Amino acid sequence: MADISEDTEVKVATDAAQHFVDTFYPTLGNPKTKATIASFYIKPTLVSPQRPDITLNGNVMTDPSEVQKMFETQIPKAFYEVQSFDCHLVNPNYNVGLDDAALGPNKDGKKMSIVVMVSGSVKYYKTSEEEEARAEARGFTETFVLVPNQDAQNPKAAKGLKRWLIQSQNFRLVL
Repeated sequence: MADISEDTEVKVATDAAQHFVDTFYPTLGNPKTKATIASFYIKPTLVSPQRPDITLNGNVMTDPSEVQKMFETQIPKAFYEVQSFDCHLVNPNYNVGLDDAALGPNKDGKKMSIVVMVSGSVKYYKTSEEEEARAEARGFTETFVLVPNQDAQNPKAAKGLKRWLIQSQNFRLVL
């Protein structure tokens, strides 16, 4: 069985990056959706005990729940404006954490790992309108490695599962 074409790889990677950017940043900024931040990250399993690699402004975070807690308790409100993003294929046949029955060629782009580089600006503020008006936009850059969510690959998977999860994240405010 042949691997997928380069055009298909580019289309899948671009669509995955666009969807990720369109869902991840609004989740960080919305007080009502912050409780779902941890769902964007890989989860260790018996088959694949790998943990996500998360660095936010030079601070290593040990667990996605730590990131979620930080946004819930220390960042009352945030507005991210993504100005640009780019993506590239890292591994066309990412098989980490798959059982032997699932190993095999990447025939539809669902087994790729993708690097996504994002730049933009962010405003952090408390909930008052006065604070919002005074909030200063700060530039940021962020790099992610997204890997396939194996739970979402199953034809009987629950609706709404994320197709790509964060394996690695490096966020930096620009000075």
